[in-house]
Amino acid sequence: MPPLMTSWTPTMRNKDYSLVFIGGAIGALLRYLIGGTLELTVGLSFAGSLSLLIVNVLGAMFLGIVNFHPSFATESKKSFWAAGFCGGFTTMSGIAIFLYQYPPLLAMPAAAVMFGFGFVGYAAGANIGRASREAK
Repeated sequence: MPPLMTSWTPTMRNKDYSLVFIGGAIGALLRYLIGGTLELTVGLSFAGSLSLLIVNVLGAMFLGIVNFHPSFATESKKSFWAAGFCGGFTTMSGIAIFLYQYPPLLAMPAAAVMFGFGFVGYAAGANIGRASREAK
């Protein structure tokens, strides 16, 4: 019987780890700035839920663009933009906290709507990326 796993060599180089870290830091900082701006403009009680929706939908849309646009085809660019920036910008843990803080009858439908908008955002970004690939 063959072994379950053969030798595996990671494809990321040391430079790619740095790119993921820097991209993640920039994405997280931008997410923080969006949340802070919303707190100042719409108030503390509504800002958390709204910023959670905004960053996850925009992040999913940008991830769709990154995955399909030819300008992001290299491993270094995908490390920085997809794994780093989009990973730091979006927040699944924010949705988990949202589900924990609110009553289930309110939180579950709201989280389902957020996921749905995220999928629509990714599909829209993927279509934008594909269209630019075909335009070249």
